[in-house]
Amino acid sequence: MVGAVQQARAVTFDGSYDGFLCVIFAHYYDGVQPMAIQTQSQLTLFADDALHIETCAEKAARVARGLRNKISEDAAGNVYYAFHSGDEGRFAPLFEYVKLGFKLGHMIDSHLHEDCVRAVHKLARHVGREAHLLYGFCRFAETTNGVFYCVVTPKNDVLHFLANHFSQRFMNQQWIIHDKHRNMAAVYDGREYIITGVPHNTAVEYAEGEDEIQELWVTFFTTLAIEARKNPKLQRQLLPLYFRKNMTEFTKI
Repeated sequence: MVGAVQQARAVTFDGSYDGFLCVIFAHYYDGVQPMAIQTQSQLTLFADDALHIETCAEKAARVARGLRNKISEDAAGNVYYAFHSGDEGRFAPLFEYVKLGFKLGHMIDSHLHEDCVRAVHKLARHVGREAHLLYGFCRFAETTNGVFYCVVTPKNDVLHFLANHFSQRFMNQQWIIHDKHRNMAAVYDGREYIITGVPHNTAVEYAEGEDEIQELWVTFFTTLAIEARKNPKLQRQLLPLYFRKNMTEFTKI
C-alpha cells in the first residue's frame, strides 16, 4: 500500500544495488520523494536534512521482480548494468527511468526521446563494453600460495561481471581479481566467489618462475607482431591505453 507523499528531500543509501532498489521501494510504498540520491560516502548536498534508506533484502527482491515482470527483463538488465557505472550522477536518470518504466511497461526502451532512457542506455552500454573487454584483457599471475592474481583498474564497477565470467571459465582454480581503483577484490575459492574490501597497500608475492613465464609471453607477443602491418590508431581503438598498464605484454616491454 502506497504511503502518504512526503516532502521532497535528499536521500542516502549504503551504495549497494539492493540499497538503490530500496530507495525505489521507499518512493512507491512510503511516499519518499527524492530531491537527490547519494551514497553515504558521496553525501555533500543537503547533509543536514538527508533521509537514510536502510537496505532490506526482501524489499529489494520485490522491486527486482517488479522490474522484470512489470517492465521487462531487458529494462532490469539496463538498470543493473547502468547502476555499476562509474558516473557519480547515475542515480537520478536511473530513478527516472524506473519510474517511467512502471508507467510504460515493456515499451520503455523504445522511448528514446526521453532523456533518462538515453542516459541509462548509454551508461549500460559503457559498463557492458568495459566488462566484455576485460574478459579478454585480464592477466593472471600465480602467487606463492597457488592462487592466481589479476589487477584491474576499470572506470566502472565491473567486479561482479568479471567474477561471474571467470568463476565459470576457471571453475577449479582459485583466483583473485583486484580492482585497485576501488580497493575491492573478487575472491574465488574454487566453488564460489565473494566481493570484499582490500587494504590499500596489500603486497602480493609471486610464485617462483612466474617472471620467466611472463617474459615468454612478452616474447610471443612481440614475435607475433608483423612490423609492416602495425596500426597504432586501430590498436588504440580495440585496446584502449588505460587497460595496458595491467597487461603483461605492455608492462614488461
